[in-house]
Amino acid sequence: MPRERKGYRDQLESILERYPDRECLTPQEVADYCGRDVRTVTRLFPFVGQGRTRFITRTALARELVAG
Repeated sequence: MPRERKGYRDQLESILERYPDRECLTPQEVADYCGRDVRTVTRLFPFVGQGRTRFITRTALARELVAG
């Protein structure tokens, strides 16, 4: 079983605190959370879907943020 990266739980807690009622986040929400432009976050993170239906789960975002 793979181990969690250091800081994953802290990052996930931060995301859960900011978006407690959302399991999936839109590119705009991720951009607001990260303080980046929407175009930048769509390049950096593996969003699923196309157009207005693009999303990333909170756990996947936390994993990507601690990966580097």
